[in-house]
Amino acid sequence: MISRFAPAIADTEVPMCFQTPNMKPYDGTTNPEEHVGQYRRMKIITIPTHLKESCLCKFFASTLTGSTLKWLLNAPPYSVTSFSHLVNLFNNQFSCSITFKKITSDLYQVVEDLKQSLTDFVNMFGREALSIPNIDMATTIEAFKMGLKKDSFLRRTCNDSMQKNGRSLIFAMHHLGDKARWQRKGEKSTS
Repeated sequence: MISRFAPAIADTEVPMCFQTPNMKPYDGTTNPEEHVGQYRRMKIITIPTHLKESCLCKFFASTLTGSTLKWLLNAPPYSVTSFSHLVNLFNNQFSCSITFKKITSDLYQVVEDLKQSLTDFVNMFGREALSIPNIDMATTIEAFKMGLKKDSFLRRTCNDSMQKNGRSLIFAMHHLGDKARWQRKGEKSTS
């Protein structure tokens, strides 16, 4: 049988004590780097050091399913030379599933629709802003202003003083969102 692994890996006998990893099979829809990280954390301390590389390579297929398994099975014969090489090939193949952390400049993509109410825009912007770790307040305020409708009264009144009171703006955005939720529930707002 032709192996996808180089002879040094393919010819290594896997010890009987090595068990198939007990983890959720990777299907290509999540971050491949996280899958590899979870696989690497498995306990393989019972395997002699000189066999670990081969065991990691040979049992990696047992953590794949569907198209990801098919991808590995269709690798060219003898093409995988090490576990790190397999990981590089795997990450490159499924890199489109890598999730990227949001950054503050992503807020420039949040734009008020012509038919959207200010309250809905503020709620949407606030949700997006809350999902960003280590948010930069100056960029947040600028993105908020840029996202408002061109003819918006609020956009016209935004000025440098808002830059200094960025926390007040974020608080006001949340307050508007809370007020809108109460009003939608049929209750009167308290402010």
